[in-house]
Amino acid sequence: MISKWLLEYLWLTPALFISVLTYSSYLTTHQFPAFGGGLFLSISEQIANNGYQFPRVVHQYTTNGVPFAYPPLAFYGLSILHGMLGVDLFALSRYLPGVITISSLIPFYLFCKLLLRTPQRAGLACFILAVTPAFVRWHFSAGGIVRAPAFFFSLAGLYTALRLFKTSSRHWIIPTIAWFTLTALTHPEYAIFLTISIVVFAVTYARTVRGFIDVIIVGACGFILTIPWWGRIISIYSFENLVSASSTHGGLGGGLSVIMDLLFTQHQQSAAMSLSPDLYGAILLSLWYAIPITGVVYLLDERRLFLPFWLFVVGGISGETRFIAVIGSLVTAVFILDGATPWIAQRIKSILSRQHTFIALLLVLSLLGATITTLYVTGTVNEYEGSNSMPSFIDKQDYSAMQWTQRNTNRSAEFMVIGDAAEWFPYLANRTNVVGPWGVEWERSSVAYQWQHTAYQRISTTTNVDNLNENIALTTTNPDYIYVPKGVYTVYGHKYHQHRAFITELNRSNRYQQVYQNRGVAIYRRTSDVSSANEE
Repeated sequence: MISKWLLEYLWLTPALFISVLTYSSYLTTHQFPAFGGGLFLSISEQIANNGYQFPRVVHQYTTNGVPFAYPPLAFYGLSILHGMLGVDLFALSRYLPGVITISSLIPFYLFCKLLLRTPQRAGLACFILAVTPAFVRWHFSAGGIVRAPAFFFSLAGLYTALRLFKTSSRHWIIPTIAWFTLTALTHPEYAIFLTISIVVFAVTYARTVRGFIDVIIVGACGFILTIPWWGRIISIYSFENLVSASSTHGGLGGGLSVIMDLLFTQHQQSAAMSLSPDLYGAILLSLWYAIPITGVVYLLDERRLFLPFWLFVVGGISGETRFIAVIGSLVTAVFILDGATPWIAQRIKSILSRQHTFIALLLVLSLLGATITTLYVTGTVNEYEGSNSMPSFIDKQDYSAMQWTQRNTNRSAEFMVIGDAAEWFPYLANRTNVVGPWGVEWERSSVAYQWQHTAYQRISTTTNVDNLNENIALTTTNPDYIYVPKGVYTVYGHKYHQHRAFITELNRSNRYQQVYQNRGVAIYRRTSDVSSANEE
C-alpha cells in the first residue's frame, strides 16, 4: 500500500524539482523582488501597528491614501508574522511566495490525477504548469506574497469541488466551502476563477437538481463566511467600491482579447522583433504557447469538449493568463499523450517504438520547458516591448535612496516618484508618494483609478523640466521632492532610459535643488508654488 502510494507521488517529483531549480535561479538573479509588493507590505505593517484592527485607509499611497478594501486574510497572516514573531516583511516578499507556489503543485497534482485518471498524466500536467511563465511570473514575484496563498487555496478548491461533483458525495462539500472561503478572503481574482470552475464542474459532472443545490450551498456559505470582508467594505465605503474594483485591470469579461492574442499574435510579435540575443527566448516562448493552442484544436476535433470549454469560459471572463495556464497545462498533457505521441509514433514506427517516441517527446518537452522558465525568471526573455520578463522595480541604488529619505526628510514630506520604484517608496521610505495607481482601484469610482493611472504614466515618462512642471500642475498636487531614476528604469514593467538632458535641466533649474544622488537616483527639493513660478 505504501509502495503504491510512493510510486504514484514519484510522478510529482519532476515538477517539484524543476520548480525548486527555477526558484533558485530567480533568487540568484534577483537581489530584490520582481515587480511590486510594497503596498501589500505597508498594509500588513499598518495592521500590526494598529493592534490588528482593520485600517480604514492605507496612508502614503497618494496624498489622501487608498481604501483598505482588499480581502484581509493574507495581510493578517503577514502582520502576525511581522508583529508577533518579528519576521522582516521585505525578506518575506522575496522568499515566501516561491515556497507557497511550489507547495501549490501538490493540490494541483491531486486534482490532475482525479481528472486525468492516471498519475503519469497528472505528473506531466504538473511539470508543464511548473515551467509555464505565467506560473512563475505572478507567484514568485513580490505580489506573490498574497497571490501565492490564493493560488494554493484555489487549486485545493478545484480538487475538492471536482471530488464533490464527480462522486456526488457530500463529504466533500465542507472542504469545498472551506477552500472557497479561504480563496475569497485572500484574493478576489482567484475566487472568481474558482467560482467559474465550480460551475463548470457542476454543469459537466452533476447536471442534476442535487448538483445545482450543491453549487448553491457552496456559494451561499462562502457568501456568508466572507461577510467580514465585503460587509465591511459596504458599511465603511459603499457597494460602488466593489463594483469599481471589478472594472479595473481589464475588468470582468475582458478576457476574449487575451485569448485572441494568445491564438494569433504570439508568432507575429516574435517575427517582428529584430535579431538580438533575446530573440532566442522569445521564439521559445512562442513555441511553448503554440503547444496548448494546438492541443485545443486537437480536443475540439476529437469532440472532447470539457477542457476547451473550461478554458474559454475562464479566459473569456477573467482574461488572466495565470488561470488559462492552469487549464492549458492539462490540455498540453492530454495532447502530448493522446494526440502527438500516437501520431508521431505511427510515422516513425520503423525507427522508434511508441514507448520510445513518448520518452523522446518528454525529453524534448522537458528541455524546452526548463529552458523557457529559466530564461523567463532570470529576466532574459523580452516582454513588455523589449523589457525583461521579470524586472525588479527597485535595485540597490533605490534602496539606499529610500533609506536616506527616511532618515533625512520630514515625516510629513510628500514626494513625486518617477518610475515603478514609486510602488515600493511609501513602504521603504515611509513617506508619501502623491501619484500612483496602486490600491486606487478600490476607490468608489473607477475614474479615480484611470486618473491616477494616466497621471503616473505621464509623470514617469516626462523628458524635460517644462513637461514635468505641466504634469505636476495637472495632478493638482504640490510635492516637496521629486525622486528621479537615472539610467534604465521601468514604468508598469516597460523599460525606459532616462534622458541625461533631463537630469542636466533639473540641475540647472532654479526651481529644483538636488539634495541627494547616487549612481541610480537623484532627489530634488522643489521650491514652493512651482506650478505658478517662472523659470529664471
